[in-house]
Amino acid sequence: MPLPELFKGSPEETDFLRLVLDHVSDCLVAVDTEGSIVLINEPYCRLLEGEAEDFLGRHITNVVGPQTKLHFVARGIGTHVGYPLEVRGHKLVTKQVPVHKDGRIIGAVGLALFSDYGALKKAYSRISKAELAIPQRPRSWHSKFRLVDIIGTGDVIDAYRDSLKLAAAYELPVMISGETGAGKELAAHAIHALSDRSAGPFVWVNCASIPSELIEAELFGYEGGAFTGARSQGKPGKVELASGGILFLDEIGDMPLGLQGSLLRVLQTNEIVRVGGTTPINIDLRIVCATNRRLGDLVRSGRFREDLYHRLNVLSINVPALRERTDIVFLADRLLDRVSSRLGKAPPSLTRQDRKALSDHPWPGNVRELENALTRMIVTGRLSLSSPAPSLSSLDDGADADTDLRRKLKSQAKEEVRAALAQAGGSKSRAAKILGVSRAHVYRLLNGSDQV
Repeated sequence: MPLPELFKGSPEETDFLRLVLDHVSDCLVAVDTEGSIVLINEPYCRLLEGEAEDFLGRHITNVVGPQTKLHFVARGIGTHVGYPLEVRGHKLVTKQVPVHKDGRIIGAVGLALFSDYGALKKAYSRISKAELAIPQRPRSWHSKFRLVDIIGTGDVIDAYRDSLKLAAAYELPVMISGETGAGKELAAHAIHALSDRSAGPFVWVNCASIPSELIEAELFGYEGGAFTGARSQGKPGKVELASGGILFLDEIGDMPLGLQGSLLRVLQTNEIVRVGGTTPINIDLRIVCATNRRLGDLVRSGRFREDLYHRLNVLSINVPALRERTDIVFLADRLLDRVSSRLGKAPPSLTRQDRKALSDHPWPGNVRELENALTRMIVTGRLSLSSPAPSLSSLDDGADADTDLRRKLKSQAKEEVRAALAQAGGSKSRAAKILGVSRAHVYRLLNGSDQV
């Protein structure tokens, strides 16, 4: 089996590596970021009824078939373990994972965990009933994204990634700021995955989504019988669950003022007391916060404690807005691949007009708005960008034009909803997810509401 230059060493090392790869698994293949095969072992060649020279340099889908996901994995889109794959009539159970070098993905490797379902069944039968009876531990809180999931290129995004690496290296509080939809939560996940606490929990709390009367119990937990409706055995709070890892406080600017003092005490003493409790509980965590509001203004207006602000704002990271980036088209291409794979559809090609429209759009909703627009494009077959909301003066000056605009927008929205419903098999909930809107909004559009 020929080896790429990347893998070659002395003749003895090359021969040994070739033997290892030919025996390590029933089938093994590696691709570069373009999906072209750079390495394939002897068992895979036998399955494909050819020699390595027949397959090297060819796109993986042209050799294995369109059902493989390896070319997507090589571009940072997912990881597949236990993925079923049928090749030349042989049913394989595969593992498809990215290959990293110096913090970036340089390709992907796919290998057969089992040469067929019969082999999988045989291995499963060797596990004793006692072992199978062991209950699975509940999945703990963990970060779902890494630095490689932050897609982009250019000076702005490179500097942003560097700031995340720097923040991850120190046991200090981090304040992430940025506009809605820019990817603040993704940044927090990446910091956790890069940090020395990556093996510990990553627990998140959205301070804006929890009613003010419940947020104290949500953060600090409660003892049994602490209040009406409380569990008899009590419940740990998010701060307690995050011990040993990172607590991510999203929308920290919306935390009630009365609770901010309790959070400050946690940072000062590293201990909490549950609601209704009397015994302090020691905790060991790192705080990462995010906000789309100007906390300095909230401090000056008395809505955020100045001492807590200075405690939290040690390392500051600003997530760049999409309009500040020069890689919008690059990002759109990658997101098209990712969303198309998720929807099980072939990614559409962006025309020159599409690319210009993407570059010229102001993107008030940032990456979230871009992904929604591309999702609609995959469903409807054309790129449709939302228009900025008209000002009050423009509404006063042109009521007739506004009525016409509403009629056009409503017609266009209904068309997109119908296409999404067809894609979702008639399910309004799934159609809402495809469009990136609420289910209630889908109903309003279908019922002829004026709210577009």
